[in-house]
Amino acid sequence: MSQLSLHKKLVVLYVVIILVPILIFTWNISKNRFESSIYDTKRESEYLVELEKMNIEENKEKIRRTAQIVVANQELTEFISQKEEQEVKQLLDFKNETFSDVLQLKYNNPAIEDINVYAANDQVKEMWPLIYDERRIENSDWFGELLEYEGTEMWKLNHQEDVASEGETLQDPQKISLYRELEYPKDEHLGLIKVTMLLENFFPKVFNHVENMESQMFVLDANRIHFEQSQSLLKDIKMSPKELKEKFDQKNTGDVNQTMMFPNEEVPFLIVSSYEEDLGIHLMHVKSLENTFMERDQLRTMIILGALSLIVLLSLITHGLVSLILKKLHLLIESMKKVEKGDFTVDVDIQSGDEIGRLSNHYRNMLSKINTLIAESVNKEAATKEAELHALKMQIDSHFLYNTLENIKMMAEIDGKYDISDALTSLGEMMRYNLKWKKDFVSLQEEVNHIRNYIELMNIRLDHRLDLQIDIPPHLEGQEVLKMTFQPIVENSVKHGLQHILNERKGIISIRAYTEGKDIKVVLTDNGDGMEPGTLQNLRVSLSEGTDTAETSKRMKTGSGIGLYNVHERVQLYYGKEYGLTINSKEGHYTEVIVTIPCLVIKEGGGLSA
Repeated sequence: MSQLSLHKKLVVLYVVIILVPILIFTWNISKNRFESSIYDTKRESEYLVELEKMNIEENKEKIRRTAQIVVANQELTEFISQKEEQEVKQLLDFKNETFSDVLQLKYNNPAIEDINVYAANDQVKEMWPLIYDERRIENSDWFGELLEYEGTEMWKLNHQEDVASEGETLQDPQKISLYRELEYPKDEHLGLIKVTMLLENFFPKVFNHVENMESQMFVLDANRIHFEQSQSLLKDIKMSPKELKEKFDQKNTGDVNQTMMFPNEEVPFLIVSSYEEDLGIHLMHVKSLENTFMERDQLRTMIILGALSLIVLLSLITHGLVSLILKKLHLLIESMKKVEKGDFTVDVDIQSGDEIGRLSNHYRNMLSKINTLIAESVNKEAATKEAELHALKMQIDSHFLYNTLENIKMMAEIDGKYDISDALTSLGEMMRYNLKWKKDFVSLQEEVNHIRNYIELMNIRLDHRLDLQIDIPPHLEGQEVLKMTFQPIVENSVKHGLQHILNERKGIISIRAYTEGKDIKVVLTDNGDGMEPGTLQNLRVSLSEGTDTAETSKRMKTGSGIGLYNVHERVQLYYGKEYGLTINSKEGHYTEVIVTIPCLVIKEGGGLSA
């Protein structure tokens, strides 16, 4: 993102803030709407299936009631159970009364297609279209099955007609039949009763002649699918009845009520089915989902195209606004390029109260400050050159002084004044150490040698009453220390702590060093007068608060002009507030100064290592 232009960043921002949420929102809304549509379609199909089941139950009851009336007709039962051949008068009476009454059941209920009685008695004469000889149907595939039902009803769907009516031929009509065995008395087989209804009457919604392009009802038995041929749903979903049966069988779980959806086909569709155990059929309602899927896709496309159009519009508006903003920014950039090449006299002529105007104002102030700093730097450089010339002159004077001291030293040695010669040697080394300020840091070994020279000079005046004890491990001799850090402390000890006891005992100054974690402790101790508790406390407060109190100033100042407070301040200035001096003392016994510095060893060649 950081490498893109402002306009591209805003376009990416629009995509993230507008397009992505809209896509997520569109996906969820369309998904919920799609699922709601599927749910409504399922509920509608279930309602239609239940409505058709109610029609089926009603028609089953009509057929059962008709069959029961026939079975309960005593005259009919006696007629087909007689063992002797009836006379003509008896046949005419039967035909005019009982025969007509049974046929009247058919004519009074237009839904009933046929009522047939198959008599097992050889003496019974056939009377079309009601009474037939049972031998006509003995070879039917369902005859033996019906006898096993032992008087209970049996339903058959789409059977081949056993007896053709007058003027008809044997065919395969769309019918459903109820079969019952006629027994009288009980367990004595008299024949069979068959009541038939056309499928278009039995399944009114399945064989509805109103064309529907989106849904259709089907009946599936063990062999085939029955449906209204005039409807074109199967053509719409590009499927044959056989393929529909195969797809149903693939997902059939055996439950009474089932819902199946086939969304991945060329035209997706939904099947809601219910199983009729008495009839051995599946009542199916098939609904095309093409419009549902199409509405979902159209909704997604419409919202996505709207979002893309909005982003394009915002991008164009943003491009114009950004161009106005960047025009001022380009002026600033061109000005910065000139400054980059070294021209600090440029001016930015942008006067406005917006963010770019305030940025330009700060930029002009920055250029003014840079020019001021450049002038100050030039002046400082000139002052530095002058100081270097002055230092060079002093160096020439110091060489003259060193050569003079060397000549005096040789004269003392010639005259056998070796004490004077050693004192001049120590003095010369101290002068060289003090005047050599090319660097701020020296090794601990160099600082200790300087202190040793100072003690040797002081012993000339004090009749060798001072003793210097040094305990520094070899690996710490190269430790980095600030120049002139420990000599003022030793000088302070000689002047204020040891000078009054030298007539009574020998003065001892010890210097020892040790490591503690990542720090080094350098401890300088004398066996002098020590300090009173009040004076020690004031001195500690002076060091911690950074003030030089009147009570301790006399003890902190030395002849060199650098006191304990100055040493403490220099250490903290270079190394940090966690470093510096710690003072301990006991009146009449000792004074101890602990200097804490970081462990930085000077390598050969002047480098440092922690």
